Amino acid sequence: MSVLEMIRPEPAANGKRLRRLPAATTQRILAVEFRSTDGRHWRAIGGGASVAAAIIDARESCPDNAIWGAVSWNDLYGE
Repeated sequence: MSVLEMIRPEPAANGKRLRRLPAATTQRILAVEFRSTDGRHWRAIGGGASVAAAIIDARESCPDNAIWGAVSWNDLYGE
């Protein structure tokens, strides 16, 4: 089998057209810096449909033994 045969898309089954899926929802990817109540810092990357969702996602990677607040973030992807 040639390389072109391996990457060529397969035709739809029975010659029918494939159904079109709706466009993907908006995605935000953020680099977030957190500070704990005892003064420690943590940096994490999170993603979600909004800035708030991306920060919540990033906060999940913070250590469990403290309360973490977002102090800054930078957009890595999204509007």
